[in-house]
Amino acid sequence: MERFSSRLVYIHEDLHKFLRRLTSLGGYCTAQQAKSLQLAGWDRGVRGRLRLLERLGFLRRVSKYPVVYQVTKATTRLIGRDSSTRRRHTLETVQARLLGLHFYLEARAWPTEFFFKHEKKIAIFTDAGCPLATLPQRDGKPYLREHFVFWLPEGGIGIATVDQPVPTAFFRLRLFLRQFLPVLRSVQEEIDLFIVTPDQRRKFEYEKLLRRSRAIHKLGLGSLAPRIRPYCVRPPVPTIIETIWPSADNYDESADLIEDPDDLSNGHCGHKRVLRLIGE
Repeated sequence: MERFSSRLVYIHEDLHKFLRRLTSLGGYCTAQQAKSLQLAGWDRGVRGRLRLLERLGFLRRVSKYPVVYQVTKATTRLIGRDSSTRRRHTLETVQARLLGLHFYLEARAWPTEFFFKHEKKIAIFTDAGCPLATLPQRDGKPYLREHFVFWLPEGGIGIATVDQPVPTAFFRLRLFLRQFLPVLRSVQEEIDLFIVTPDQRRKFEYEKLLRRSRAIHKLGLGSLAPRIRPYCVRPPVPTIIETIWPSADNYDESADLIEDPDDLSNGHCGHKRVLRLIGE
């Protein structure tokens, strides 16, 4: 493996743009998603560029079939900022990030514009007259890094959270509403909340909770209920048959100190287990 500075000569503007956007969208993708992100305009070209980025150490494979790629430390070094996207994650996190990327790719056709820089997300709400104190907080500061923020086609702001199989739909909906009902009340004519789901069954489950759950309505939903939209993403994220990357339970932080990609033929391959991903 060449030194990092030597590998940079292979990263032209299109590859750099792809890696930067993929990192902003959670760090994981399939080959089809990479094509939709305009890595290349034809299937063979997409596969070739993904293999190139893998050989150069800017991507790693985390599954065999279908192949799912993840950004590495070299990618976050390339874009000039560290990111948790390069770390190992639980299956639920991988599921959510692939699903979130599908949502982004589908929503672009509405059309809409997404915002990825945290400072820009905050500015969107302050410009709409939303008090910063009503936004979700971490360490006493507004925190929106884990949510999609975008313009709605009809005007206004969209905020989206991505569903995960655990905990239950009730707990996920309650958490989302507790985070953003104060925001919705402060500028309710300009904000809609989206819950991105993997299938119609899960979508119906959220819709039923919004209609009938007393515990949900006790949060003060009232007339704001139509502003919460369960949204089913199609096509579904494919099924992962087996992983070739150690699970988050076996995470060793020293692995992230290695600049070069791991050899997938080494002992790491012993951590195989059968996994099912969103979309079945």
